[in-house]
Amino acid sequence: MSDRLRTLAEKHAIPYKVDIYPYYGSDGEAFWTAGGDVAIALIGPGVDASHNYERTHTEALLATTRWVLAYLLEE
Repeated sequence: MSDRLRTLAEKHAIPYKVDIYPYYGSDGEAFWTAGGDVAIALIGPGVDASHNYERTHTEALLATTRWVLAYLLEE
């Protein structure tokens, strides 16, 4: 899934950065724990701080929106 998303970003000239959060959980991970078998990847704007006073940039929000749309409209 991650490779697919990176390929989409490159195809549509959407800026992105890969980051890894080893102690971060997601709904997808909870689904795996419950026995689900699907590919998951997380995308979103980069933020400074988490679960407190989060800050990001308009460009990051626009890039994330373009990325989601590219994924949804992919043929």
